[in-house]
Amino acid sequence: MKPISLTIEAFGPYRDSVTLDFNELQDHSMFLIAGPTGAGKTSILDAIVYALYGEPSGEVRKTDAIRSDFAEPHRMTRVDFSFAIGNAQYRVERLPKQMVAKKRGTGMREQNASATVYEKKDGEWKVIATSAVAIRDTIQQIIGFRKDQFLQVVLLPQGEFRKLLVASTSEREELLHTLFRTELYRKLQEALKAAYDEAKAGIEENLTKQTAFMQSIPHDGATPMVTIEHVRELLANRGPHRDALAVERDEAVTVVEQFNVLRNQWSLYNQAQQSLAEATSKLDMVKARKTERVNLSEKVQFLNSLAPTHELYKQYIEKQAVLKTLEQALSDTKEHVELATQHEAKCLDVYSDLEGQAESIQAKRTTLAQFQQQAEKFNELDVLKKELSTLQSRLEELDSKKSEDALAKQRELVKALENDLESLRKQLRDNNKFLEDANVIQGQLNDLHRYSELLEEINKVQKEIDDKGQTLASLDETLQVAKVHLERLEHLMQEGRAFELVHLVVDNEPCPVCGSTDHPRLAAKPEMYPTKDEIEEARTARDVALQKQASEVGQQKTLDARLKELAKLEVEQCSKLKSSMDGFSKKNFTSVQQDLLTKMERLTALHGESELLSNTIADNEHKLKVARDKLVTLELAHNELLKNLHDLEIRISSVQANIDALSKTLPITDIDAWQKQLESLDSDITLYDEQVKVSKTNLDTAREQLNAKRGRLETLSSQVKEETKNLNLRYKNYTKSLQSISLTENDFVEALRDIKEIETYRIQLHALDEAFNKAQAVYDAALKVAETVVKPSDTVSDEIYATAVEHRDILVGNLAAWDKETKHIETTLTSLEALEAAMGEAREKVKFLSRLNDLANGGEQGFKNVTFERYVLGAILDEVVYAANLRLQKMSRNRYSLERSDYTGGGRGKQGLDLAVMDAFTGQSRPANTLSGGETFLASMALALGLADVIQSYAGGIHMDTMFIDEGFGTLDPDTLELAMETLLQLQASGRLIGIISHVPELKSRIPAHLEVTRGDDGSTAKFVIN
Repeated sequence: MKPISLTIEAFGPYRDSVTLDFNELQDHSMFLIAGPTGAGKTSILDAIVYALYGEPSGEVRKTDAIRSDFAEPHRMTRVDFSFAIGNAQYRVERLPKQMVAKKRGTGMREQNASATVYEKKDGEWKVIATSAVAIRDTIQQIIGFRKDQFLQVVLLPQGEFRKLLVASTSEREELLHTLFRTELYRKLQEALKAAYDEAKAGIEENLTKQTAFMQSIPHDGATPMVTIEHVRELLANRGPHRDALAVERDEAVTVVEQFNVLRNQWSLYNQAQQSLAEATSKLDMVKARKTERVNLSEKVQFLNSLAPTHELYKQYIEKQAVLKTLEQALSDTKEHVELATQHEAKCLDVYSDLEGQAESIQAKRTTLAQFQQQAEKFNELDVLKKELSTLQSRLEELDSKKSEDALAKQRELVKALENDLESLRKQLRDNNKFLEDANVIQGQLNDLHRYSELLEEINKVQKEIDDKGQTLASLDETLQVAKVHLERLEHLMQEGRAFELVHLVVDNEPCPVCGSTDHPRLAAKPEMYPTKDEIEEARTARDVALQKQASEVGQQKTLDARLKELAKLEVEQCSKLKSSMDGFSKKNFTSVQQDLLTKMERLTALHGESELLSNTIADNEHKLKVARDKLVTLELAHNELLKNLHDLEIRISSVQANIDALSKTLPITDIDAWQKQLESLDSDITLYDEQVKVSKTNLDTAREQLNAKRGRLETLSSQVKEETKNLNLRYKNYTKSLQSISLTENDFVEALRDIKEIETYRIQLHALDEAFNKAQAVYDAALKVAETVVKPSDTVSDEIYATAVEHRDILVGNLAAWDKETKHIETTLTSLEALEAAMGEAREKVKFLSRLNDLANGGEQGFKNVTFERYVLGAILDEVVYAANLRLQKMSRNRYSLERSDYTGGGRGKQGLDLAVMDAFTGQSRPANTLSGGETFLASMALALGLADVIQSYAGGIHMDTMFIDEGFGTLDPDTLELAMETLLQLQASGRLIGIISHVPELKSRIPAHLEVTRGDDGSTAKFVIN
């Protein structure tokens, strides 16, 4: 992540909008954030963290306290941060929940928190997230860190930069997992554990199946099968018993089959006798209908002989029907001719009447022509009258508008608005005189707020000093105990060494130590002989106590200096308050502040009232302008109206003169009466012409229809005569045929009824012949079968037969059940043998997977509590430690170096990623939390820089382009500070941007690029300065 710009407004100590463009740093990759205490240096970093994660940096600062105390009620607290990740650019805009002034009226309202994330695409910012959850996930995906990880790697906040150094294995594992994307190794662990669990579950499942198979096998006695050999033995013993069951079943089956043969013989005999009886009965029934067949045959022969006569009869009947139809048509046509004759006469009468009216219609035509010649004059007269009416209406309308009431009312409205506006302006001027004190009171409140903060910080520092005093007293006691213990052990060590030399001392001979031949008091054996390790341990304990004491003394001195600085600031601020506020003292601080707050509330309400007055004045000014414009418009319209009235009166006189002159040339002046006469004449003539045309058409049509009907009458008369001749001929032929067959006409008509049913008689005759032939054939076949089937000599009762069948079914069922049981045992044996073979391979697989699972997940067979992923992260951490030590050893003059703790003790906690510090002066490793403040800062900074180097070397997708360090340099001595600065300056070549917050003067001269934060009475400002 590389910052591009940061805009903050009403945030922390910043009242106004402040924009920081990081491009102003140009080629400088390191800059110092400088400014007095409390000016707002850390607030810059808070704003970046708040923009990204919705919370400020550090554990003390809270989101609900980030709004500036200097901000006016109408100003919104907001942060706008844009940054680059590789070639992509992003922007986050965030506003916290806050109380702001209402837009209308007075008072405050709560503004909900809001945030938006943008990405620059094609030169424009596109929204990619707005909801809280979406923004959290989007930022974490873009940056690659959660907030706590961001504060351990990118931004090292004041008082919390040591977290990465002293983090537990679990915390460090989670951070490294996120940074280096080691999900693959964790997935491999999970896959191996899943494979082991699956294989183990498979064995347990097979054991369950094996038990179920064993329990499903039938057995004798109370003990079930327990081994495969037992199953094989059981299967081998079932053969003989099965053979005995088969013999018994075959005997029973044979008996039943013999009974079935005898019962089938009786069934065939009875069936043959029954079939013969049925065939004989059917044949007798067919023979009984012989007389019926003879009668039916004779009737068919008689009806066939009538066929020629029947054909002649049909021809006669057809001709008779044709003649009847023609005679009816002839009668109808005669009636139609009579009607057509009458209609033609009527049409002729109507036409003759219309010809008699021709002279009167001609007279009307002449009159109509005369009226049409006068139409143009009447039209001109009508136009003039209409124009006169329109002009008179317009004159009345304009005359009604001539009233000056509206003009007078508009003049009164303008005057009233001018008076109201002057009154409102006077009230606003009075309010502004009171509001001139608002800025003074706000400045006094800001000074009181800073004074309150100073008092709180003084109390806090004083409490810390008191706590340090108690801690130092305890450390002094611990140090004295450690010194006494060390001196005692060293003394015992010396006594022990002296005692070791006693055996070298010989009476009257020189002492190998002092050379004296007199040995008055030899060294006695000490009460205990301490080992070198015990003495070294005591010395280490003393050194640790000394270091802690030195660290606490240093911190106490820092606190004392800070307390003096705060006390000086408190005196200065108190003096400033006394000079600006009469009667101010430290005792009445609370009451003065409350009085000012009360005044400020009243002024805030007055400010709202003034804003309302300003809005009202603006509205009234607009209303006045509209009213004045309308007054001008009304005056112009009134003058125009008077002119139009005069012009109308002149035009009306001219039109009336034209009407009078034209009326004198016409016989009548009533245009409506003239129009009615014209329309009546035209209507009469048009109606007459239409009636003549219609009557002529009707007469012609009637004559045509009459002629057509007369021709039809002649044709039908000729056809009737011809068809009468044909009918007589057909009748003659028909009667001649009746004589030839010796039948009267009545007998033939009677016979016609049977002729219609002749086909039915033929079908019935054929059916009788078919039934007789079929009955005879069935009888012959049944007789033949009955003669061949022999009656059985023996019988079997139903009871004996049922008992035999039941006995056979029981034996067949027993054998089938036995075979089914045997098949089940064989199948079960096959399954058991397959399971047994599979279990051997599965057990080996489980052993193999168990070892792999333990190795990957930190089990007993691997590195206990060190998983595969943690092992890989340990290797990465070794690289981080190596990179960190390149800087830490230089900054600590080769005294300190970080190393990964090899502690593998018991317990179930996570292990493998713990860090320790190797002290070259003592040759011993110790926990990182035992370092002093300055040493901790150096180690933490080296670790963070080393981590950044390793992250950049990996293609993990996380960009470590920026680092911010808040304080810590003040705990370093000058030489160590110089080494730390050299280390940081070397980073400029890598292109990484580093921002530092510090009060150390040496840094200002060493770092040319500054972000200078300036504190003022009405809030702080910030800007980049390149020296």
